[in-house]
Amino acid sequence: MADELRRRWRNWSGEQRCRPLLIQRPRTREGLIAAVLAATARGRSVKVAGSGHSFSGAALTDGAMIDAGLLDRVLDQDAAGLVKVEAGITLGALNRRLDRRGLALESLGDIDRQTIAGAISTATHGTGARVPNLSSQVEAVELVAADGSLVALDAGTDGDGLRAARVALGALGAIYSVTLRTVTNFRID
Repeated sequence: MADELRRRWRNWSGEQRCRPLLIQRPRTREGLIAAVLAATARGRSVKVAGSGHSFSGAALTDGAMIDAGLLDRVLDQDAAGLVKVEAGITLGALNRRLDRRGLALESLGDIDRQTIAGAISTATHGTGARVPNLSSQVEAVELVAADGSLVALDAGTDGDGLRAARVALGALGAIYSVTLRTVTNFRID
């Protein structure tokens, strides 16, 4: 699971760099849980990196880094337009998949290479002064806590927890999935 060859990480601009002890790339929820448990069992800090589009050092670590990029599936869609996706899906891939289903996100930033978890965790802003940031479209989050437990947060069961998880910078755990509110797809001319 660990990528022994690549132990250097940098963000898109090269301004933020680190040398994690190991970088893991899980493909499943169980793989994410195992990655978190393996790191914490060794007493290592765990940071999850999205696609590296943040200017901040939030993802930097000399411990264990989890690259969520292979957690990139659409898991579910309901009749009300709620879509559940894995944390590592990029906004571009999500937009294309939503468009094929006749759906869209209400608001996006100007970069579509961010992962959904990275974009919400860093409060990626919307497309205008009157449109809330991307995290405002989050209806539920599933994350893996340091002890390996899966924590499900939604407005019905833990509204405060959901609000905290929407822009947590990874502090509450490793996000596995996000459920988003969507709208009917549209075009801006």
